[in-house]
This record gives sequence, structure tokens and C-alpha cells, in this order.
Amino acid sequence: MTLYLLKRSQLFMATVLIALLGFSFSLPGQEPPKPAQEQEEEAKEGGEKKKEAEEPAEEKDEDAEEPEESPYLAIVGGDVYTVTGGVVHGGTVLVKEDRILKVGKNISVPEGARTIDATGMHVYPGLVALNSSGIHTGGSKPEDSFRPYNLTLDLALAGGITSAQANGSVAKLTRGTLDGMFVREKVWLSLSYSTTAPSSRRRMRNEFLACRNYLREMDRYQAAKARGEEDLKEPDASKLNKGYLQLLQGQAQARFNANTVKDLMTVCEFLEEFPMKAVVFGAQEAWIVAPRLGRTGARVVVNPRSKRLSNQSLSRPSGWSIENARVLHDAGVEVAVLPSQTYISTGGITGRDLMTLPLEATFAIRGGLPQEQALRSITLIPAKVLGIGHRVGSIEAGKDADLIVTDGDLFDYRTFVQWTVVNGQVVYDKQEAPYFAHIRPRPEPTPQEVMDSIRKAAKKEEGDAEEEEGAEKPPDAPEKESGSK
Repeated sequence: MTLYLLKRSQLFMATVLIALLGFSFSLPGQEPPKPAQEQEEEAKEGGEKKKEAEEPAEEKDEDAEEPEESPYLAIVGGDVYTVTGGVVHGGTVLVKEDRILKVGKNISVPEGARTIDATGMHVYPGLVALNSSGIHTGGSKPEDSFRPYNLTLDLALAGGITSAQANGSVAKLTRGTLDGMFVREKVWLSLSYSTTAPSSRRRMRNEFLACRNYLREMDRYQAAKARGEEDLKEPDASKLNKGYLQLLQGQAQARFNANTVKDLMTVCEFLEEFPMKAVVFGAQEAWIVAPRLGRTGARVVVNPRSKRLSNQSLSRPSGWSIENARVLHDAGVEVAVLPSQTYISTGGITGRDLMTLPLEATFAIRGGLPQEQALRSITLIPAKVLGIGHRVGSIEAGKDADLIVTDGDLFDYRTFVQWTVVNGQVVYDKQEAPYFAHIRPRPEPTPQEVMDSIRKAAKKEEGDAEEEEGAEKPPDAPEKESGSK
């Protein structure tokens, strides 16, 4: 029995020993700790290897980025109505960034430029709205109230409007961004000089007289100072209306509202006494006093369909005339057109709001206004009234790239705006927008046309590659003559 227990204990000890040996063999081998200097060197080498491994990945990410958009935009093949330089049939408008670079025919388009094929279409400058509501609110900080994704803004772009005035501030309809939106503020100073308020009219005239006297005294003071005279007292302007001073100095523009002959004559008398830059809104009976208005140099904003019944008790002409714009133009007055309503909508009577601004000018054409002048009445002349005529309102090199492309004559009620460009960016595409894409959609290219364009592009790339190879290949060395003489 004792022998049996001894053997069992020996067997147990052997089993435990074998288990311990197996566990020790299963552990990974560990080297003795290295000195701190060797550890630092290994860490440095590992960091360099890791950096080398990451560099190709970064290069790969850079290569994977999409190519930058070309700064060039070319509108090719359309009839370009420049407003100031006639019509370029089958011309090209080349835009670089936010400015018009070239206008004409046979203009080379830079490689990679964004292109709009306007073949069979018309290209016009963007339309300018002298007054608007709902597009932007204007005020002291128009950029704070401008909504770049506003539905009304989209509809205005669909109507071809690229610049609009509201509450004395002018903004461009830069959809999706505020960059380049704000153009100008305080475009005019409104004056009330009506025959129905003689006391206020007399008070305003006295204030203008005081301002004019101050300017004359200041001229005498400056002249005496230039002659070297001493003990001069500078005229005091602390009690004067600063806005009126700016008007008399030509630094601001006055706005009047006048419709009747009586009010229009009163405004003319005021402008004859105090010459200044001015614009008259309304002017329903302006055709009766057009020559006198022309002599004042004031611009006039009319609504060709705004009717005013004639006064049968008068022995002179009165009331509204559809020839109002034409008569004013013949008298040398710059005429701008504005609808009776300044909001944007898809309902209501066609042409009554800014959605169809050109249709309002069409009624001026019906009254005898030349078509090229009707185009100016909704582009360049409103831009001049707003003080931005040097930037927009016509298609000229150096001006802002605000353009519209239409599928027909601008004054045809069936015409739609196909593309609207503001600051060189396409902000409206009829085919992509949800509003009018279903009405006479642009024809899509056939599969054969798509394949032809792909083959043409591939052939061009092959030709460019061959030219590059030919340029890199060194010229062949001249062969040596063999044989002896």
C-alpha cells in the first residue's frame, strides 16, 4: 500500500512538471530590456517609416480630388444683344471669373472652359428691377436680410432679373451665396414737392436756398483763401440739410413721384431753379410736358399700362396715353419701365409683376417706342438710375457678367429664359429648375450625337498626346556618309 501511494505521488509530480514546462514553452520569447538610447533610435526610425508609408496615401488623396472649375465661361452661337453696340449674330460672349472678357465673333474659347451652346437663341444683359418686394428687404444691412435660397429669388432669376432695388439698396441675385451680392445703398433721396402741400413745398424750397447760398459763400471763401487773404471766416453748415447739400453738389440723386401735369410742371420748375440729378416715378401725363421734362435732364420711370382717365372739364390734353414712353423718348428723356406691381409670383395677370418684366416694355413698343429703346428701358437705363450703369445693363468687355439666354425674342410672351448668369456663375437653368422645365423642354442629344462627341473628344486627346510626344522626341542625328573618296 505504501508503495502504491509513493508511485501515485511520483506520477502526480511528473504531470505537474510537464504542465509547467508546456506553459513556459507556449509564452512568447522576450528579449532583455534595451538601453534608453537604443529605444529612442528605434522609435525615431519607426516614425520615419510610418511617415513614408503615409505620404503616398496623401498624394493619392490629392490625386483623387476633382479638378478645379475653369474660370472661363463661353456663351457660343447666339445672337448677342449688347444694348450699346448693336447685335452680334452668331457671336460669342467670353467670361472670365465675374467679368465679361470679350464679345464678338470668331473668339477662341480656352480649353476646359464651361460652355453654353446658345445656337438659335438670344443673349441679353441681365434685367434690372428699379423696385421690388420679396426678393430682398434692403435696409441698413441688406446682407443680413438676403436669403440666397429664397423661392422668390429663384422665380426672379427665371424671369431674367439679375439686379433689384429694395428700400434704397441694390442687390444682385446671387443664388446660394452672399459673395458679390451687395452692390449699393442709398440710391436716391425721396423728395415730396406736390401742389397739394404748399407749406411743405415752401419750407423745402427755403432749405434748398440756404444750401445754395452756403455753397456760393464757400466758393468765395475758397477763392479768397487761394489768393492768400487772411482773417477769413469759414461759412457755417451745421444747420443745413446734409442731404440737400449732396443733391446740389451732384453727389446724390433726387426721387420725385408725380403723375398729373400740374405736379410734373411743379417738379420741372423746381429742377430748373435747383439743377440736380433726378428721377421721376409715375409720370402718367408726362407725354403732355415731355419737352420741358427733357430740358431738366431728369430720367422718368413709367408703367405703360397704368391708365389715368382724361379730365373732360379741361380744355387741354389730359389723362393716360400708350404713347407716353415714345413721346418722352422723342423729347430726349431717358425712359425706364416698371410694372404696376413689384412682387414676384406665378399667378395673376401676365406682365403685371416682375415675373414678366419684358412684357411691360412690350406695351411701350406697342405705343411706338423702338424695340432697342425698350430693351434699354429694362436694362441700361434702370442701371443708370440706380447708379450701377458702369457695371451692369449692357454686354461690354469689363462689365459684370450678368447675362440671360432666351429661346426667342425677349419681347415675345412665349419666350422663356433658358439660363441666367450672375457674376459669371450659372444660377438658373430652366432644364434643371422645377418651375418651367416641363414647358417646351430643350431637346436632349441623341445616343448617336453623344457617341460622336465622345469619339471627337477622344480623337482630340490622341492628337494632343501625339503632339506632346513629338515635341519631347529629340531630332534625329544626321547620318554619316559612308565610303571613301
